[in-house]
Amino acid sequence: MTESDMTSSKLVFIDIDGTLADENHIVPESAKTACARAQANGHKLFICTGRSVPKIERNILDLGFDGVVSVAGAQANIGDKLLFQHLVSPEAIDAAMAYFAEHHIESYQWQGADGMYISEGYRRHLESKGKTWNRGEFARFWHLLDEIDVPAGSTLGHTIHVSKGSYFTGPEPDVSFENTQHDLAPWFELVHGSYDKISPNNGELLINGIDKGTAVRDVASLLGYAIADTIAIGDSDNDTAMLKAAGTSVAMGNAIHGIQAFCDIITTDIRDNGLANAFKTLGLA
Repeated sequence: MTESDMTSSKLVFIDIDGTLADENHIVPESAKTACARAQANGHKLFICTGRSVPKIERNILDLGFDGVVSVAGAQANIGDKLLFQHLVSPEAIDAAMAYFAEHHIESYQWQGADGMYISEGYRRHLESKGKTWNRGEFARFWHLLDEIDVPAGSTLGHTIHVSKGSYFTGPEPDVSFENTQHDLAPWFELVHGSYDKISPNNGELLINGIDKGTAVRDVASLLGYAIADTIAIGDSDNDTAMLKAAGTSVAMGNAIHGIQAFCDIITTDIRDNGLANAFKTLGLA
């Protein structure tokens, strides 16, 4: 990439849920158009999501992004090419599982390139919402933890290969989010999850030292972009590291957890062409 190309081309990182796609997992037509125009103008667009690749809908991937940062910054791909991948240590998985059992936390999952490994409690949650988790395009990627064959003398942590975890408690947990954040700090960095409406303590368990922010820096370095030429767009606490790492940060109008306070730009709500308006303000499309 020449210096003149670097000046004109931006590297844009876009969260999915609440930013690119709405609560029904639908990408507004205005966002699709804006993304296509930005790419036609020479900018590179990366999805930057907490989800693992197997959990991203085909209709989103088919929009033709230049790359995907997944599992909250632990993995990055350009097509089938793996740029980097970080895995949760076996000891960290086993420590979290023991903690969940001790505090009666029944709904949790582990995510990675191999798919989603879910507890019985999380399976019940999906079924209660009418989600056909075991059918359709994602069926082969869902695994029930109770059905994982852990060899004698081994542990679950040594058996599965994942890059992040997430959990939510019942409505009256015996530990707060701050408690859990502190208790699991030796193994994980915890950020708020997306289950606030049903759980006072819910979070994402990220590998210590690895997040969407480290991914922004690493992808930019690998592709030859200066941080000043990176842009991040998000809507919640799990985008904080990405937003703070990028040269320019954009909060959606529907943003939560107070992230608007430190972002450079606040665009409109996702239901009011938020992404398209951000791209227009930034001169991308």
